[in-house]
Amino acid sequence: MKKWVLLLISLMIITGCAINKPAPKSNPNLPKVTNFKAYPDRNAMALKWNAVKGIKGYFIQKFDFKTKKWGKIITLKDPYQTLYVDTDLKPNTLYRYRIATFDKNKIPSLAVETEQKTLPTVAPVIPLEIKRLTKGEVKIIFRPHPNERVNSYIIQRFNDEKAKWENIATLKPRYNVEYIDKGLVDGKIYKYRIIAVTFDDLYSAPSQELTISTYPKPPVVMNVKATVDLPKKIQISWTPVKDAAYYKIYKKKFLIFVPIAKTKNTFYIDKIDKDGDTEYYKVTAVSIHQTESLLDKTPEVMGKTLDIPAKPIVSTNVTDNGVEFIMNSPDNRAVKYLVVKELGNILNKKEQKYLVNGNRFLDKEIDKKHSVTYKIYAIDKYGLISKPTEVEVSF
Repeated sequence: MKKWVLLLISLMIITGCAINKPAPKSNPNLPKVTNFKAYPDRNAMALKWNAVKGIKGYFIQKFDFKTKKWGKIITLKDPYQTLYVDTDLKPNTLYRYRIATFDKNKIPSLAVETEQKTLPTVAPVIPLEIKRLTKGEVKIIFRPHPNERVNSYIIQRFNDEKAKWENIATLKPRYNVEYIDKGLVDGKIYKYRIIAVTFDDLYSAPSQELTISTYPKPPVVMNVKATVDLPKKIQISWTPVKDAAYYKIYKKKFLIFVPIAKTKNTFYIDKIDKDGDTEYYKVTAVSIHQTESLLDKTPEVMGKTLDIPAKPIVSTNVTDNGVEFIMNSPDNRAVKYLVVKELGNILNKKEQKYLVNGNRFLDKEIDKKHSVTYKIYAIDKYGLISKPTEVEVSF
């Protein structure tokens, strides 16, 4: 009875519950393995034992701590083999193995067990510094890993939207220990970490997290105003923004705003060689770090160049002394008038011009045999000239 119990125990030890095919019953009379030991590496385990005479080979199994079952049988058919290396293991993890000899009929001996923990993975990288450089750029500096097996580093950045770490760069070789991240959003907090990778693809634990905020955008420029009463130009002005290095002026062209100028002043004059021209503008502030206030949040303002004066209203009075013109300015902008008298015919046309400082003009040089056409223009203080009012005088 005792012998049958031993046979049953031996069978349970050898086969476990996860063998792909049933194992034969063990023979307790077969010689067992002696001095079965495990020698750990970080991602591998070397199993070593003393050679056993009079057998045909060895069965080796690994225990699965999650399922609490023994795994697939590994068969070594060389009785002189005394070493087996199990690979693709996890660092700092406990592993358990058992080994049994077998005879020519593949009948196993009683199993012998051993367990060992793999070595810890390489130490984490030690960050030294993270700092802002300029607009949308930060620099990460870390200490070179002391382990010469380290071949590269993985730089990771946390993605807030997806709530996960993402690889953004790989640095080689071991002494390449700085990274500049570019194209970042202004005024946003970023988190980074570094992972060391060995030549045999072992990964260290992530480094301590590094957190930094990029340079913020300046506030939106407020109280932007544009003139509507200046000749041949529009002046834009605004309230100063604290710590602004300079300002950018944008002008609407084909439905979009494009930059046209930079200035450190809080005003800008846009020279336009056109009367009554309407334009639209925006102004942004730029910091010393080249961050810029939000253009789409900046209110647009309309400006306009001064239009020409209104055509004068002219009344005439024909007397024996000549023709008297009385001129009035509908918009009260006229400071003087230009009177152009047209003489002759199409083939022999002549003009006489008179600049009048008041609002009355008397033409004494008349020819009562012909009708005469006059064109009267209003001129404002800027020298802008209205369209003419035509007057035909007949005698």
